[in-house]
Amino acid sequence: MQIKIKVKQNYTPNDVGSLLGVHHNTIKNWIKGKQVVAFQTVGGHYRVPRRELVRLIKGRDLPVPEELQGPMGLVYVVDDDELIRKAMDDALSADYEVYTFNNGFDALMQIGRLKPDLLVLDIYMPGIDGFAMVKKLRQDHKLSNLRVLGMSGKDVSPVDAKNAGFDEFYAKKNGLKVIVDAVKEHLGTGR
Repeated sequence: MQIKIKVKQNYTPNDVGSLLGVHHNTIKNWIKGKQVVAFQTVGGHYRVPRRELVRLIKGRDLPVPEELQGPMGLVYVVDDDELIRKAMDDALSADYEVYTFNNGFDALMQIGRLKPDLLVLDIYMPGIDGFAMVKKLRQDHKLSNLRVLGMSGKDVSPVDAKNAGFDEFYAKKNGLKVIVDAVKEHLGTGR
């Protein structure tokens, strides 16, 4: 019998256990043993991101339920311009889980909690700018491999951006479609 599941972004250990055919305490032990990527809610309950659930299912050579198929990934967009954040969210949220932040401090706090698959980062922002933020990320061994796409409305040398730690750099004057296409190239798309 195929288990019918409700598609959501994060799943309880009970959900995961049902899909894998194991007890929810086994899932909790896997989480505690760092075999499963998860985070804790404010109330202390574990949640497993959808992409991790799919990885677990595929890793056990089980069929991935149709509801969970398709491209996915967790994308953080950090920009102090609300219109840019909204446009990026609108362009990406059909295929990915997207979180937007208006400053680097908030994004850094969340990155430690739930690591994104890709970060789209404005270089010039108040407070901590993109250069300082990417430097901090590259110094953390747990986050040093995080793919970071830089963008700016100001003149920035792509060479300087790469030397600072960005994987790629895009000028906003060339339009956001180029950045959206780069995200889809890195994470895949079902369209």
